[in-house]
Amino acid sequence: MLLGIGKATITPPLGTPLAGFAHRKNQGAEEVLDDLEVRAFWLQDEIDKRNATAIVTADIISFGSLLTGELQSKVKTQFGLPPERLLLAASHTHSGPQTCENMVGCGDFIPEVVTIVRKGILEALSQARYNLSPVKITIGRGRCEGYAINRRLFRDGVCLFAPNPNGVRDDDVTVIAFHDITSDSVIAVLFHFTCHPTTMGDFRITADYPGAARRFIEKTLNCSAGFLPGCFGDIRPNCTFIGSTRFRLGQPEDVVIFGEALGKEVIRILQSELIPVTPLLNGQMMVVELPFARLPNSLQQEPSTCPLTIQRLDIAREITLIAMNGEICCDYGLFIKRLYHDRFIIPMGYCNGMVGYICPSRYFEEGGYEPLESFKYMKLPAPFSPEIETTIKEGIMGLMGLKS
Repeated sequence: MLLGIGKATITPPLGTPLAGFAHRKNQGAEEVLDDLEVRAFWLQDEIDKRNATAIVTADIISFGSLLTGELQSKVKTQFGLPPERLLLAASHTHSGPQTCENMVGCGDFIPEVVTIVRKGILEALSQARYNLSPVKITIGRGRCEGYAINRRLFRDGVCLFAPNPNGVRDDDVTVIAFHDITSDSVIAVLFHFTCHPTTMGDFRITADYPGAARRFIEKTLNCSAGFLPGCFGDIRPNCTFIGSTRFRLGQPEDVVIFGEALGKEVIRILQSELIPVTPLLNGQMMVVELPFARLPNSLQQEPSTCPLTIQRLDIAREITLIAMNGEICCDYGLFIKRLYHDRFIIPMGYCNGMVGYICPSRYFEEGGYEPLESFKYMKLPAPFSPEIETTIKEGIMGLMGLKS
């Protein structure tokens, strides 16, 4: 197996509206706490050079449909790589530029700023494509507990946006390592964790905890690291006031503490628990139609469904990434992980686009922001129907060659 690595900085200029929070009221960025960056990883078969895949990790809120389409087209034309073999993974930091044209009320979409992001990604991919070296792949898994928490608390018949220590979450840390074939040293790492990068929420640009973790790993190992976002639609950093009953906005110290804790666990896994795997490159993509709840009479001319893209990317016989273009809630991630007991199936949201929050059916009865209110911020005509859970799970199982 051959691996190439590319890097780019995509920090927007000061004054750029920051995406993710309505309370900013489109006020622009006032300071750069840390740079936003791109990491590109190009994997290629040593014998068949046409057999390749690429993984891009970027410190942005999401890949909007326009940005995704432009990148898929450019990469296919420039490098001959089809969309099903290109994984575009956003960290989902809420302290970067708005890159989704369909998000409203939480940071304006500025085409000139998105151009900076697109150019940086293409530059990083070009670096990766033309600087290949032989590697072997290993994988390991650990835990990072106490830093993420479910943000939906159902109490007295009402769903509150509040810390829920008993709610579903996923504290697993999965690490994919690429080793130099001669020295066995780690030259690149992909690390997967399940928590919204919403520690910060002021007017400072930051890659949040994934960026802090990446910097810690890269400095410690002298390697390149990329963050793989989990299914964390309903999971956020455990920043609370005294008493742990209400969330608070985090401070830079919280970002560092969270990021270094995650980074240290990645280092620990790399030093003790790695499993060799057999490289295998494969990419597939499918679209499932998600039904909306009944549309109001005034919107009967709107589409009755919304397409969700599901990508399967294999990088080893034992490693499969399942990526979706939505804010996927944790239930789906746990479902995906349990499909196989003898393989690492890594569930990812915030990839290849953004359609909105994808909730389990049980959330629609409870109510709350994710299932019933968030659609307004994604230019959707109505909330989704609870039927989406069955549709999505059947699609995933079909992509994995399993019977429902």
